[in-house]
Amino acid sequence: MPANDARAGIPRETCGTDAGNSSIQVITTAAEFHALAPQWHALVQASGTNLPFQTWEWSSSWWKYLREDGPGVRDLLRVCVVRNVAGKVIGIAPLMLTERPSFGPLRLRILQFIGADPNITELKSLICHPDDMGECYAAMQTHLARTSAEWDWMDWDGSEAGLLDTLSKPLRDVQADSAYVLALAPTWAQLKAGFKRNIKESLRHCYNSLKRDGLTFQLEVLEEPSDLALGLPDFFRLHAARAALKGVPVHPDVFESPQAQAFLTDVCVRLAERGVAKLFRLRVNGRVLATRVAFEMADSLYLYYSGWEPAYGKYSVMTTLHAEIIQHAIARGLRSVHLSTGKDVSKTRWGAHEVSYVSGVQLASRRSSQAKYVAYQASLRLGLARTARAIAPAQFVRRSTPAESALPVLGNSQVY
Repeated sequence: MPANDARAGIPRETCGTDAGNSSIQVITTAAEFHALAPQWHALVQASGTNLPFQTWEWSSSWWKYLREDGPGVRDLLRVCVVRNVAGKVIGIAPLMLTERPSFGPLRLRILQFIGADPNITELKSLICHPDDMGECYAAMQTHLARTSAEWDWMDWDGSEAGLLDTLSKPLRDVQADSAYVLALAPTWAQLKAGFKRNIKESLRHCYNSLKRDGLTFQLEVLEEPSDLALGLPDFFRLHAARAALKGVPVHPDVFESPQAQAFLTDVCVRLAERGVAKLFRLRVNGRVLATRVAFEMADSLYLYYSGWEPAYGKYSVMTTLHAEIIQHAIARGLRSVHLSTGKDVSKTRWGAHEVSYVSGVQLASRRSSQAKYVAYQASLRLGLARTARAIAPAQFVRRSTPAESALPVLGNSQVY
């Protein structure tokens, strides 16, 4: 991790704000980041979040394997810790300052959440208890105003709608993001009774087609850290196989790079040590044909990326696996299954509740920052950024971007 960057001029010590007598400490060094872990864990527990992306392990693993420190892209720690008047941590904004390039008069300085990748980190936002949300967002706005000379724009990605109430000026390029959460019934039979006709027919097909052809299936749940480490290569293989499938909705190979695979292995092993990470596998006649990573937090199961064997597509093995995972969650007494982000039929057909998030850009007040942002957006619209990434040396491209020169990225949407 890079040491404190003197050019940024952001102090490490606590600085006061005018928001409810709260204060913000900016974490810029590896030592401070690691020392924050116990308070981060306590805040995640108190907040009731069911998002693995808000855990300390997620941010620290991402920083270890996917941060950039080259001439084209450089990431610098800028984690903001919100404390109340008693000094208690009530909010954490796991931010970083990204420079593109890392030198010169045309350098862009972008504040964004750790996990600035197209697909790997699906939801990135401030961590706090719901009762403290207004105070934390207000404190962040005061802090951003006081440090606006050090950044050009701030990317608010997947934030709660409460953010909008604390802004003095509206965000630019606001987008509404959706995720879907399925509330569980006490039994599978009760849950299935409330399904619509199309999903009931899909369930009958996937189970009956296997039985008709004399195929037997078994659900495996890998929970031990060592088991996940051994099982993830199958996940990477099947995820890549699904990505290569033609004639279906585009599904980029999110874990194509060695760094992305190392990241997911590391974070899953570490979260498995706390009973959070799981790897579900569907074996058909002994072979692993479908698999999905999941995270259990706050009485909810978050379904992350999946992979399946295209040759068995006619059996709808992912639907079978999905149904078996939901039954597993019910048996464990969980209250919900988070179906992840993106509005597509693989989520909406289960009758899940839609959860809305807000994404947008907050510009610094300087004219130069606004001009840089306008020019940057123009380059994106003209496709210049994609062309540049295709021909640029590796040190000028973020490693967590999956084959951008060949595949369009579907935001954070997941589809089977």
